[in-house]
Amino acid sequence: MKKFSVKFIALLLSVLMLMSMTSCRIVKAIFGTKETERTESTEKTERTKDTSETETSSDPTPDTTDDTTSNPGQSGQLNYPDHVATVAEVHPSRPQGNVTGADAVKLLNEVEKEIINHSVTSYIDATILYEHPENYGIEVKDVTWGQVNSDDAVDNAFFTQQLDKLYTIDSSSLDKDDKIAYDKIVWDLEENKYLTTYNAFDYYESILNPLTGPQCEVTFIFDVIPVTTKEEAENYILLVKDIDRYYDEICEFEEDRVKYGFASGDDTYNAIAESFDNLVKMKDTCFLYDSFKTKVNNIQGLSDAEKNDLIARHDDAMKNVMFPEFEECAQRMRKLVGSGGKGIGLTEFSGSDAYYSIMCRKLTNSAKTVEELKNDLDSTVDSVTATLSATMSSPSFNYASYMIHAYSKGDLDQNLAYLKDKVSADFPVLHDHSYQKIEVPKDLEENFSPAAYLGYHLDNYDSNQIIVNKKKSDTDFGVTCSHEGYPGHMFQSVYTRANTNHPYLYLFDSIGYAEGWAVYAETYSMKYFDSDEKVRTVVKIFDELNVLLMARCDIGIHTEGWTCQDCADYFTKALKPVTGATYTASMLKDMYDLLVSDPGYAVKYGCGFVNTGLVIQSAHDQFPNATDLEIHTAYLNAMPGTFEQIKENMFEELKG
Repeated sequence: MKKFSVKFIALLLSVLMLMSMTSCRIVKAIFGTKETERTESTEKTERTKDTSETETSSDPTPDTTDDTTSNPGQSGQLNYPDHVATVAEVHPSRPQGNVTGADAVKLLNEVEKEIINHSVTSYIDATILYEHPENYGIEVKDVTWGQVNSDDAVDNAFFTQQLDKLYTIDSSSLDKDDKIAYDKIVWDLEENKYLTTYNAFDYYESILNPLTGPQCEVTFIFDVIPVTTKEEAENYILLVKDIDRYYDEICEFEEDRVKYGFASGDDTYNAIAESFDNLVKMKDTCFLYDSFKTKVNNIQGLSDAEKNDLIARHDDAMKNVMFPEFEECAQRMRKLVGSGGKGIGLTEFSGSDAYYSIMCRKLTNSAKTVEELKNDLDSTVDSVTATLSATMSSPSFNYASYMIHAYSKGDLDQNLAYLKDKVSADFPVLHDHSYQKIEVPKDLEENFSPAAYLGYHLDNYDSNQIIVNKKKSDTDFGVTCSHEGYPGHMFQSVYTRANTNHPYLYLFDSIGYAEGWAVYAETYSMKYFDSDEKVRTVVKIFDELNVLLMARCDIGIHTEGWTCQDCADYFTKALKPVTGATYTASMLKDMYDLLVSDPGYAVKYGCGFVNTGLVIQSAHDQFPNATDLEIHTAYLNAMPGTFEQIKENMFEELKG
């Protein structure tokens, strides 16, 4: 399994270091005046059958069709699925086990701990996720960035082994919290068992995406690594030196992709090389020199000689190991130009429909097929654009108020204080917590979103971090704060941690759930900044259209073979009746390049938001007397999971 992009554990920094255009803010407000930038931040025919029409397989892993292509370090060849697996094939029905009561809970907890230890294997993951990893039985012996690849066969055997244990449990005997964790863990293990059955899946995507790859966030990760002791300082220097080994492995993986017929387009390789060029330019002036020096000087008990030695060795490793490695990476990526990749998305690769289908399920936390996700997006776009047109054509719509609207109460602290008070009427009570404000280093201001939440040290309620880019703050910064803080990412993270006994539910990737909730939170929170419902509706819908249209293009590119012009035509069709605007391919080129190089990037936002809205609206429909507070509480109490699981658990609570 390719650790970096098809990973089991959520890399919490993966969406921080994005160009401003990747903030899912593509649509300009009507009349071309306001544009909000905030964080975050296919020749194949869809062959997926409706799950209800598919017989349940006795084994969740479909048969394979082997390819004769060599595959380094694994079984000697690449193997592909011969069809798009249905939900019923990957998640087969099965009888309940016979382990109940305290024995069932003990077994569930043991499996959970084994999964965490299997997945958190790098010093980086352990250091960022935990303040005290040893409390979870985690001991990372080697101070490295971890592996680029792991053996699919080993991972598959591990997932199978853990599933076999969980299948012995009678899940109906578990209490609510244990049952929610059980269902989520089983679902994820079955998804990952399927993914690791086909080693070809490892090669569909580049690791070094020019906008979202590890090279785009590496300096920021170094900046947030704690250095409070001499041992941590020594470990930091080891990590700087390990950049050489780690990025060599990543480059080797990219070169293998070319050998096995998965080359990216020339524009992508040139863009990757340029992303390394930008790092190399920082060789003499990088903010990390001063950052490390400050950290070392704050370590208690060190002599001046010890401090100077650490600083000198760090600076030497930066200049003579890390930056030369980045220069080498740029050269190696430029050598891949001309490898034959078309740069048009997944549709140029055999078996991509099966790969994109499973990745959409993982990224959207939904059992829906790609076709169902597409239909959801289409119908939602039709609905909101109709509402937008009706609202803007209303005689009572105040155009002047819309033009000057400003949804903010000042800086980050002022907005979060305001929102924390306002959301108390509509959202449940939070566990006591605090946050730290981190300012984006000047070297990163151009390529960093206005703000981002980092769930840092998830075993400590006071380690939440909000990263702020003062250069990118705008007049709607309060809405950004609602997405990242209250009632968005930070609110959901703190609430989840405080209301479950299972760390799996907040450590592992439920990205569609998390991003869907954050987009819902930012649009819901606009009411706290504006009492004019019609103006608020227009602002809200333009905000929603950013994620909806981009997600639909994501699916179009990777399942219908959409070109950049096709995306432009789609934007024009959706928006011209309302705005009169015609979109061209050149206007959407940056968006198109991002979506081509990072399949599924936009569906986690757009489809996550749609599914969040559908579940919450269905609760309003089913329980018309329930307040927003009751519905939001039930939704959050359902915990991260698939949206189908969330709806079931949410409705159970609302029924009383």
